Amino acid sequence: MIMLHRERQRQRQRCVGNIMENENIKKNHDHKFYDELFARMQDLLSKGIDPSKASKTAWLEQRISIWKNKWGDNFWIFIYGDFRPPQDDYRVDELGITIHAEKIENSVVNHSATCVLKATVELEELTIPSLMDAIRRINILLGSWVLVTWGNAPCRWWSWVTHDSGGGVVESIKHKDLDKAITGVISLRPEIRKKVDAALYWIREPRNLLLETPRSDLLRVYVSYWNAFECLVEAVNLLRPQNKLSKKGKQKLLDDYFASLDTKPTPGNISECYKKVIDPGFKAKAINALNVCFGEKSQIYIDECFDQPNEEDNLYQIRNSINHGDIDAENLKELIRIEARLSKLWVIVWGMFGRLVPFPAPVI
Repeated sequence: MIMLHRERQRQRQRCVGNIMENENIKKNHDHKFYDELFARMQDLLSKGIDPSKASKTAWLEQRISIWKNKWGDNFWIFIYGDFRPPQDDYRVDELGITIHAEKIENSVVNHSATCVLKATVELEELTIPSLMDAIRRINILLGSWVLVTWGNAPCRWWSWVTHDSGGGVVESIKHKDLDKAITGVISLRPEIRKKVDAALYWIREPRNLLLETPRSDLLRVYVSYWNAFECLVEAVNLLRPQNKLSKKGKQKLLDDYFASLDTKPTPGNISECYKKVIDPGFKAKAINALNVCFGEKSQIYIDECFDQPNEEDNLYQIRNSINHGDIDAENLKELIRIEARLSKLWVIVWGMFGRLVPFPAPVI
């Protein structure tokens, strides 16, 4: 495998250099940076914060520290898309944003945008809460632009602080395990293969390419991985259908449920009972699929999906919150939380694929 992270980093450094008069961030050679990073990670871990969340939070705080030490409190970004630059600097007083007229050449986002401009966003201080406020103002500016152009002129933004640098791998297209995986997929029964084909699409589609213009793909990836999970749940249930209760069995569960209540049943009790006994729906299918795929370890993944102490951290609830607009897509803390939860969903999806298709699935 050839890691392209360094090339991506060099592109980012060239980009920042255009803005900051050719200064470079040499964090790869800065032992102090990593000492402070790992110390902060340990501090967060000692407070009981999830390891993935602790790592992402520490990285963000370190980037803020570097930016503040070198370039002060203003937030400097690239705005890029399909538009013409203004003749003079454009100051948006209501948002505290200045878009500079000079068209930027040879930046990290030039290869896919017809125009790239520098913009400065005023901040009270360079902290995570202030950045979140700035990002909301940037979203208002760019969202309003898309609104008045009727959605016909894409417009995005990028900053080293919030977007960091991407990374990934390049593999040979003639992979040693590819033929076996292909044979496994096409050998599935047609109705099962249809579901697996759909899951393969959802894991393939959402990620940015290594050399694409950098933009956040987190929510897109999360929803796509959940879609893949639902497809795999259906596939496993076709192979190993769940045991359905008889009428007598359902009646016993109903009797037991209502007998366990201390008071007269409420509408909430009736709704809960219906979901558990009469029509358990997707959750029951998912539990059956997880039991089939993971055996005695399945309860761990069932809890990750549906039974977290904090309900908003349920993998299922996060998918619903994204789809229903309840996730603030510009909230850095929310994005860190979702990325940490995505790592759990990733494990589940690849583990299920490993039970359906012969390929070297990641070790769980």
